[in-house]
Amino acid sequence: MKKFKSLVLSSGILSVLLAATPGITQSFPVSAPRIPDDRPNTTIDVSRRSGSCPDNMKLWTAFRSYEGGGEHTVIVDTSMVANGVRLTNYGAKFVEFSAPLKSEFASCVGEAISEDEPIYRFRFADRKVIFRMDLSRLRPGTITRINYQGVVSSRPAIRWAIAD
Repeated sequence: MKKFKSLVLSSGILSVLLAATPGITQSFPVSAPRIPDDRPNTTIDVSRRSGSCPDNMKLWTAFRSYEGGGEHTVIVDTSMVANGVRLTNYGAKFVEFSAPLKSEFASCVGEAISEDEPIYRFRFADRKVIFRMDLSRLRPGTITRINYQGVVSSRPAIRWAIAD
């Protein structure tokens, strides 16, 4: 009887975990996000150490909730400061893009970190800007998954899911 109770309890816990993370546990093709028609809705100020830097970086951010979690989409508007964005590095919990800065910002040395979402970070140095999204900066144990990373209309784009 003890083994049966233990089995029922274990099965119940497993089923709750699986049901609570539908976007994380199910694999399905994710299409590339599109650039919204409106202006970027998020601004991150740049902290300049030296050189000529932009005042801020602008992003389009969106969140779509579903039972048990939600999905974030972020697209960085790099068009004012850089050209030639490319995906340079990625892993299970991070994505990194790099682009050469336009001549008026080529001397910039600085960084920009989102206060609201510290997972978004920009680093300016060596005539380029590096944008990094790092989900490992979230609370330990948070269940996340990067569903899309790529360049959309010459801009970094990421779609990632989080479970409650």
